[in-house]
Amino acid sequence: MGLLSACERGPTPDRLEQDLQTRLDTHFQEDLFSVQGFRRKGSAPFRDLERDISGVYTYYDAELRFQQDYKLSDWRDLNLGTLAYAIGATESGIEGFSTKGNRSGDTLFVHGRFAYQKQADAWLPLDEESGPRPLRQPEPAAESHGRSPESVLEDARALLTKTEEAGSDKQQTIIVEELDAAVHRIDLRTARFNGKVTLGSGSPPGTYYSFGEALSNYSETQGIAMFSAISEGSVENASRLQAGRIDFGLVQSDVAQLLHQGLTSEGFYPNRELRAVASLWPEAVHLLTLEGTGVRSLSDLRGRKVAIGQRGSGSRVNALLIGLAARLDEHQVPAIREISLARAINQLEAGEIDALFLTEAIPAPSIQALAARRNDLRFIPMPLELFETLAEKRLVYYPLTVPARTYPGQTEAFTTLGLAAALMTHSRVPDEQVQEMLELLLTGGDELARKYYRAAFISRETMRLGLAVPLHPGAESFYDRYDLEQEQEQDQDQVQEQEQEQEQEETID
Repeated sequence: MGLLSACERGPTPDRLEQDLQTRLDTHFQEDLFSVQGFRRKGSAPFRDLERDISGVYTYYDAELRFQQDYKLSDWRDLNLGTLAYAIGATESGIEGFSTKGNRSGDTLFVHGRFAYQKQADAWLPLDEESGPRPLRQPEPAAESHGRSPESVLEDARALLTKTEEAGSDKQQTIIVEELDAAVHRIDLRTARFNGKVTLGSGSPPGTYYSFGEALSNYSETQGIAMFSAISEGSVENASRLQAGRIDFGLVQSDVAQLLHQGLTSEGFYPNRELRAVASLWPEAVHLLTLEGTGVRSLSDLRGRKVAIGQRGSGSRVNALLIGLAARLDEHQVPAIREISLARAINQLEAGEIDALFLTEAIPAPSIQALAARRNDLRFIPMPLELFETLAEKRLVYYPLTVPARTYPGQTEAFTTLGLAAALMTHSRVPDEQVQEMLELLLTGGDELARKYYRAAFISRETMRLGLAVPLHPGAESFYDRYDLEQEQEQDQDQVQEQEQEQEQEETID
């Protein structure tokens, strides 16, 4: 009954039609349109918690007839966006306009809504100057039946927190993945709009994600507003840097080199404006399998089902390069799955895949958890000839031995590809911003490391290791200045020590 009564609330159709004509004449252009075929489509109650007011939205359909020629896409005149705002519609809720311009007698078909509040016996518009609370400009037009964009976004977040990543319903999985990506894009654009320094990190609960959260939290304590943007990984971060959507990104050193140079055979075109800031910590390529699969070496992947990581991840790039070097093509490994790590682990345990690639710092938390519950987890070493082939391509890899007991149940050491996690930026990022970031990394010390322990790996001595991409000019000048200051401090310390020794000698004499 409440819904039925709500639908009958609000001004009469004649009043609504009159208000629409008034808005057209006063908020767009007088005598341009005449309202035809007006139809009231019902109403719905709403409550604006921010303004502490309540009222009703009334919905309508109408035809707007042009009284003169007009082009709604002209750069110099009021356009479709202004019209939609004026009449409580969205651009998609207006049909019939021509990009070449409409002629007198043409008709627009519109769907919109108005907001009203009851005072005494009168319905007063909330977004008119004569309304009861003219505290802000009208709410952006929407067809959400009273729902604000913010409330829809919060509902999406709540849904995502309750949804299992690996579900059996493939259609539902697609919806959740696309919704998740949309929410992340909104968060990133909002952060940039609010003037925050933006850092592309990784997917939770991985190393890049954890470090991004720690660094952004630490930077806030230092008076620097920073937003850590979730991403698929290295490739996506580099792509966002190139597009100017982020200021900094965590990128594997080998991926950065590859993307800077380009590898057109694999669809990677040169990103010449990519610039290095610092190496952060070493990383390793993990190739995992279970005892029952029979996979014992890289060559055993032929004919197997292998997960290589999402399209934007560095793991995928490593897997493709290893496959090329080992001469494994799509015919020999027919079932390559480009999926997230969480889904890959689930599928490995379910027997749906035979092996998976993961590039991450050691020990990787996700592998620790997997090894702790599986005594049949096996690590596949990389053969010596693989390093020789990759070295011929001048890629920045080195043999890295993962010691025994790095992971639960790992009784033997294994050798794999080593590389570095690197902080990258773009040539357009100002020098001052790059230097501010480096200052954070080098002065954070124990405090930053307490937020995420891998920050303890960061030191001036290692910040240029494994970088095959040109340094940003701001980073070069920072390192030169930092090194000079360190030398001066050492010289001063030596002078003080000599003076103290001399004083001691004089005292003895």
